[in-house]
Amino acid sequence: MRSSSRHPFLRLGARTGDLAVACPDLLPMRPLQPTRLSPLNVRSGLISAGALVLGIALMVSLAWGLQHAALTSPHLLGHTAPDLAIQQLDGHEVGVRDLRGKPVVVNFWASWCGPCVQEQPVLADAAATHPQVAFVGAAMQDTTIGVRSFEQQHPYTYPAGPIVSGSYNAYGVVGPPVTIFITADGVVAASFAGPLDATTLDHYLRLIAA
Repeated sequence: MRSSSRHPFLRLGARTGDLAVACPDLLPMRPLQPTRLSPLNVRSGLISAGALVLGIALMVSLAWGLQHAALTSPHLLGHTAPDLAIQQLDGHEVGVRDLRGKPVVVNFWASWCGPCVQEQPVLADAAATHPQVAFVGAAMQDTTIGVRSFEQQHPYTYPAGPIVSGSYNAYGVVGPPVTIFITADGVVAASFAGPLDATTLDHYLRLIAA
């Protein structure tokens, strides 16, 4: 029985490879040529990719910065500051509650904390220029030897020393540096996580020493 196709040699069920022999009038398919990008297209693509990566990095950095500088203990806002006392190297103790009647800045720091070294001169200058505000340096997760060595290299102009009463945990602090701003009536107004610069510190001081 002959096939009804106009190509007498085309068999039903023939494989693709057979068609080239059975059907010589069929044109072979040309292989697709790879697309070549011009140097301009390549450069534009790289620039676009770089801009995208930079944009993502900036967004992540901004989100981290906002979170890092945010209030570390929002549940304390508007509430009385937890009891806390430090002991200076001369043995004198200073408690937050004893300073009631003056705005208070409590800075949690440690001798092994690099950012604490960075912000210490900023805090020292602010303490000198704002005598109406009481500054307290509360060393956390530290040793007496470490605190003594730090103070010898970076002298404090305000009371500073290890915590001897209360806890940094009560202020929601995980690691230094963290600074708490307390109003004259003992209420927590704000807190800042990370090293302070003069502009940022001045902003928070206006909140409690207006």
